[in-house]
This record gives sequence, C-alpha cells and structure tokens, in this order.
Amino acid sequence: MRQGRQAYPALYDRALSLASQGMAIKDIAAELGISYSACYHWVKGLRKPDEGNLNSFTEEIRKNGPLPAASMVKFPKHNELFLIASRRGMRIKRYMLPKKLGEYSTWYFVPGQEEKLKQGVLGLVKKYKELKQELLDCLPELGDAPGDVHG
Repeated sequence: MRQGRQAYPALYDRALSLASQGMAIKDIAAELGISYSACYHWVKGLRKPDEGNLNSFTEEIRKNGPLPAASMVKFPKHNELFLIASRRGMRIKRYMLPKKLGEYSTWYFVPGQEEKLKQGVLGLVKKYKELKQELLDCLPELGDAPGDVHG
C-alpha cells in the first residue's frame, strides 16, 4: 500500500543515517521505498520533507480527539484528509449526526476514543436542547414587541 508523502518525515532521519554509514543513494532509496530524487535531495541537504497536512490532521485527532468538524479550522479540507487517511489505513474514523447540526454533525476520532465521543455528542445534544428551549421560551415575548404585525 502506498504510504505517500506523509511517511517522508519518518524516513528522512533513516536516510541520513544510512548515508552517514556510507550507503549509496540508490540503495538507500530502494531500501526505504522512496524515489532516487527525494533521497538525493535529502542526503545532499538540498531539501527536507515537511510534516504535511495529513500527519498534522491525524496527530490533532489522536491528541485532542474526538473533534467535531467545527473545531477543524486548521484543516478546511478535513473531509479529503479523512478519505486519504482511510485509504492509507491510518485508522481515523468518522461519526455522522443529522445535518441540522451543521459543523457539529461530523466528528473525527481514533479507536479508543469512543467513550469520549459518546460524552462529546451527549454534551452537544444537551446544549442543542437547551438552546432550542430558550428560543421557544422567547417566542411569547416576541408577540409583545412594538411594531409587530399580527395576522
């Protein structure tokens, strides 16, 4: 299975280590499963791989998850990142609630965070019901406001 560029930061140190042991660039590239060009640039100090959005996305969920889409402001394409992570076996999961909850209808988590997900969703539902009740309680007051049109 293709790992993609998100695996490069982990391979970078290994490539430098093998080069310092005298291994040829083409052999390092073959052993690590990366292109000769990438390996050459790393070993010669011309380029260093960046962490990448996918790694940052998965790390954010592992560290702070479960997280609703509303809190994924650093990752505006969170849905695409989720799909790529899923295809690459990165064990990110998604829980979907009714669309009426907007940015809080999609939650991302990793295995082992199910109980925290349940608590987060229950807390959200509780706040939703409280807000709904507050809005309903305001309705009679709206009818007494000046300038209201009664039909």
